[in-house]
Amino acid sequence: MKTEMQFLKEELKNVSEMIFSGMPFYKGTIGNVDIVLTECGIGKVNAAIYTQILIDKFQVDAIINTGIAGSLDNKVQHLSIVIADTITYYDVRKGQLINCYPYQEYFTADEKLTQLLYDSSEKNTTMIGRIITGDDFISDRSRKEVLKKEYRALCVEMEGAAIAHAAYVNQTPFCVVRCISDMADESSDKDYKQYEQIAAEKVAKMVYKTIMGLCPL
Repeated sequence: MKTEMQFLKEELKNVSEMIFSGMPFYKGTIGNVDIVLTECGIGKVNAAIYTQILIDKFQVDAIINTGIAGSLDNKVQHLSIVIADTITYYDVRKGQLINCYPYQEYFTADEKLTQLLYDSSEKNTTMIGRIITGDDFISDRSRKEVLKKEYRALCVEMEGAAIAHAAYVNQTPFCVVRCISDMADESSDKDYKQYEQIAAEKVAKMVYKTIMGLCPL
């Protein structure tokens, strides 16, 4: 969403703008790193479309997906950071993931990028673990408990696995990082409104710090 990319957009230098499939892509620099920044929209299909465009049009070396999510674990509270080590869909049959191309039940984030993000984080509020993705906003405690039990994930969101999927089949390193905006229960609508902007900016600043510490990949 725009709120999730706004901070990074403001920090982007030497910017040129291009539009592909209706979405603006901002090409520029942060520190000494060449960056292409875009908003993928909400949901798995949008996420996959714009990830593929990043790869095809810009030949990116790596993809960092930043945004907000709902917590699935009691130790993951509002404004906690979760960095994915693995990511999967919760609304696709496990057999389909395993038995159909690309034969991946889980997609594994790039270890180097994951560690770089963690090194730039506030360690006391940051965890590395599984994230799950699906085309729904989880706001029901009983459903949250089912997802938590089945996937042992730290948080849930709507784009990450589709981005990971597109990156995987193109052999492009990726990572997914989220800041918690809500607890994926009956308070989610209220919490989301309260924490959306704060969470989006917190994780974007962490990504900015990571990029500033990089040499070109």
